[in-house]
Amino acid sequence: MGAILAGGQSRRFGSDKGMALWQGRSLLDHTREALAAQCREVVVCGGENAAIATSLPVLADCPEPDLGPLGGLCAALFHAREAGFDFVLTAPVDAQPVPANLVDTLSGDGPAVLAGHWLFGLWPSDLAAALEAHLLGGNRSVMSWVEACSARQVALAGPPPLNINTPDMLAALDRASALGDAVEVHAVRELDFATGTASDKARIVPLETPVAIEFNGIGYAVMMATPTDLDDFVAGFALAEGLAQPDEIEGVQLHQAGGGWVARANLPARSMPRILERARTRVSESSCGICGIDSVAAALAPLDPVDAVPPQVDPAAIHKALSAMRDHQQVGSATGAVHAAAFCSHDGEIVRLREDVGRHNALDKLVGALGREGIDRQNGFVLLSARCSQELVEKTVRAGIPMLVTISAPSSLAIARAREGKLTLLALARSDSALIVNDPHRLF
Repeated sequence: MGAILAGGQSRRFGSDKGMALWQGRSLLDHTREALAAQCREVVVCGGENAAIATSLPVLADCPEPDLGPLGGLCAALFHAREAGFDFVLTAPVDAQPVPANLVDTLSGDGPAVLAGHWLFGLWPSDLAAALEAHLLGGNRSVMSWVEACSARQVALAGPPPLNINTPDMLAALDRASALGDAVEVHAVRELDFATGTASDKARIVPLETPVAIEFNGIGYAVMMATPTDLDDFVAGFALAEGLAQPDEIEGVQLHQAGGGWVARANLPARSMPRILERARTRVSESSCGICGIDSVAAALAPLDPVDAVPPQVDPAAIHKALSAMRDHQQVGSATGAVHAAAFCSHDGEIVRLREDVGRHNALDKLVGALGREGIDRQNGFVLLSARCSQELVEKTVRAGIPMLVTISAPSSLAIARAREGKLTLLALARSDSALIVNDPHRLF
């Protein structure tokens, strides 16, 4: 049985979130459709919204009113047990989009929830009495119940749903939906340096994914790209590589595979010698860490988490480092055309800084300097004057540095790899604020 948790008061949103429109339909309807595809029956746990506009059965909180989402879950468990259902699949109405494979993701022994999104859960209905006793004992937090019933916390493959707390967040989700495969929308928090407080925001980020290019059946390269207009990308890449003119390509076949894309194209016979030569000898023209890798799987190789003590950095230290960085950028000040990578102490002092025309090279130089001079890489954070791309995240994690701050925005894959590597990640760092993109140790 599916249960939509829709009993909140929507104080920050200003109106009933369940009735708010996304892509021309209510959030309640989106959630109903997603659960109906995975469950034989769907109910609404209405809580204080007993008059919610729906044709679905609406359940009041159990064992008493005003118990929050656990009161709705308790009502759903009792209802499911009486109706002969063994499990209840729950989804909050204000977290979208609902993952299409929730049941498969959460299936296993006992109860399970999505890590970081505990209201997405799969609950045995025979837990009804235990949850009722838990609530009557004065416990109302969702995490208290997750821990009490030993629910498994399962990581979700791909971007997590967005918790829609404000109309601006819903507007960001709507705008991102209209842009299709070019973007993702992520929940972040904006850290105000003046007050040290953080507020919920939604950030639209460009989608970044590996695209493996095969010419005439031969793996040629894997490039990181936004997966839109890939036919044009392959044609332009073939021209740039000196292999063929765009009008000589017979057609590009596109296939999704292993978290990325494979693009296959046939080029003229005269291109074969150069294809073979470059396939054998292709090397990286920069230290981006991706050129020449010939498979999507290799591009997305597992990333071991940072094995370091969580950083103890406060907002004032980040602001101090940002304010001091420009004075250390000698080449940048003279040319306005290079990137900088700085290693900063916990209190915001610039310990070392390196510059290069390539943002990846600047970070490599910095990590090399720290290693050669025996500076403890775990005892501070990196500050970069660059866009936050996946390779910069991966380099920071592999260097064992627990925190990265960048002055520009992240890509989707940078966020995913930061989560995988348990890297504290801040982006769009400015004189007044920064976005908290990943905070695995809850520093902020």
